[in-house]
Amino acid sequence: MIHLFIQNNRFILGILLCLFALGTQAALSRPVTEEGKPTEVTVIGAILDVDKIDSAEQNFTLNFYSIFRWKDARLTHEGPGNVRRSLSEIWHPRLTIVNTQKYWANTRDEVEISPQGLVTYRLHVFGDFSQPLELHDFPIDSHVFEVPVVAAGYRPHQVVLIPDAQIDSFIAEKLSVADWKVSHMQGVSREVTLANGLKLPGFVFSFEGQRLLHHYVVKAIVPLALIVMMSWVVFWIDPKQVPNQLSVAVTTVLTLIAYHIALSGRLPEIPYLTHMDKFLFSSTVLVFMSLIEVVITSHLSSTEQLDKARRMDRTARWLFPVLFASAFVFSFLV
Repeated sequence: MIHLFIQNNRFILGILLCLFALGTQAALSRPVTEEGKPTEVTVIGAILDVDKIDSAEQNFTLNFYSIFRWKDARLTHEGPGNVRRSLSEIWHPRLTIVNTQKYWANTRDEVEISPQGLVTYRLHVFGDFSQPLELHDFPIDSHVFEVPVVAAGYRPHQVVLIPDAQIDSFIAEKLSVADWKVSHMQGVSREVTLANGLKLPGFVFSFEGQRLLHHYVVKAIVPLALIVMMSWVVFWIDPKQVPNQLSVAVTTVLTLIAYHIALSGRLPEIPYLTHMDKFLFSSTVLVFMSLIEVVITSHLSSTEQLDKARRMDRTARWLFPVLFASAFVFSFLV
């Protein structure tokens, strides 16, 4: 019976399916308030926490909450309160965070619609965000970290993301990240250019991060300085005591190699030297020079030139500290 009804009413069913498709397409089309004007989406953002900034991985871990609102007159209803609908049932600007690596969303893909047709979409995510870092000034560097949100699939003349006029974006006062000072959070409307040159309407949340130097002073710079100073002990040992001099010099070299290995995991394999690399390289050269000095004075001592060897030691006692101070100034202050 149903089969006969379908066969006899194919034309009517076809019209109904077309009307349904047109209604669905109209519901999912972009709402236009004025002809030629883009659809405005207001944005509020809050950085609830910064858990970690990883220089080696070139990323940062963020707890991020945002609210997006736009007007769609087709969704007005009698109320009295807001109604909830799935994001897939209505038009939405296809909001996408560009630089996410992996994240977890604590909100559902649904929106709240007021009786006046004001749509509110909330997005709460926690995860890792990529951030290319310019590390020439490490460890006294500072960076601007960004979270760009775009309306995927639309052009700047179709959709525009603007800051909310009533509430500013903000960042929490207490953050989990321990070795950075985070400040100056802001959100600005800006076109985002993808790798292929495509420009999308976007909104960029950003904050400034300044690396706390005292951590590296205590755990990197001071230990390295002590290793270099340990190599100067050979200048105070009489050149006749060759085994003692060589023992101290070789121990210092091995200690510096271990220090190199421990420090290598703090940064990615970048093709340029940072301030810390310059200081580490200069310190390595000075330690190696002290080893060469020991070899030379040992040779002089064994060839009956003990006075000359002792003069070299006396000169090295002031020359090497001067060279080390110069290396420090060149590495961090020039």
